[in-house]
Amino acid sequence: MYTFVNFFSQSFYQTNSTLTPPPSPTTASTLQHECNICKTSFKSQSGLTRHNTIVQKYNTRREGLYELPLEAIKEFKAQLVHIIQGKLKGHFSQSGKQTIYLPCLESLFFGVFEGYIHYYSVRTGSYKCYFQGPDAYTQIANLFDNPNWGRKFFDNNQQTFVVLFDALAESDANQESLFNQVGNWIPKNRLKRFNLPKLTVEWKYKKSREDAKKNRTSAGYISLRFCAQQI
Repeated sequence: MYTFVNFFSQSFYQTNSTLTPPPSPTTASTLQHECNICKTSFKSQSGLTRHNTIVQKYNTRREGLYELPLEAIKEFKAQLVHIIQGKLKGHFSQSGKQTIYLPCLESLFFGVFEGYIHYYSVRTGSYKCYFQGPDAYTQIANLFDNPNWGRKFFDNNQQTFVVLFDALAESDANQESLFNQVGNWIPKNRLKRFNLPKLTVEWKYKKSREDAKKNRTSAGYISLRFCAQQI
C-alpha cells in the first residue's frame, strides 16, 4: 500500500488558490449526519446508519458471481490507468470533462471496486462508486497500485491531472443552511447540488434490441467520468 503524499495538495497551494487551500471548517449542523462519500445529509443519526447499512449490502457479491484470479484483476487495473492516462492531454483546450467507456465483466468490476460501491439500482442493474475529497487521489493510488494513475507530466514542468477536490466549492457547499426560511429541514446532496469534482465509476448491464428473429445480446460496461486540468 502506498503512503502516497497528496502531490496536488502541495502543488495547488503554490499555484491555484481555488484548489489548494485546506477545506474551511464546517459547521456541525452540516456534517453531523452526512455521508462521507456521497455527501448526502440526513435528519438523524439513525438515517445515516440506515444509509450505511444499505451501502454495505451493495458491496456483497450476488450469488453465482465468480471470483477472478488476482493477476487478472491486477492487469485490468493497469489497463484502466493506461486508458485514464490517455485522456490527460497537454493542451488546456482538451481539459474539462472526460468519459471512458468500455466492456467489462461484472466479476472484474467487483474484483477491482468491491468495498467502494456506493450505489446500486435494481431496475437498471447499475453500480456506482464515488471518489472525491482531499484524500481521494491517495485512495485511488492505493487501489490501482500506482501513485501516478491520475497525472501526466509534460515539458516545461507542466502536468495534467484528474481533479478530485476543490476547497472553494467545498466551502460554499458547507455554508449552505440545512433549513429553509420557516425552519424545516431540507434534504441535501452536496456532491450533486454543487457539482463537486469527483471520479465516478459506473458498471451497467446492457441488452441489445431484438432483431427480426427475436435474437438479443447483452454485455456489461464500465464507465469512468472525471474532470482534467492543467498546471
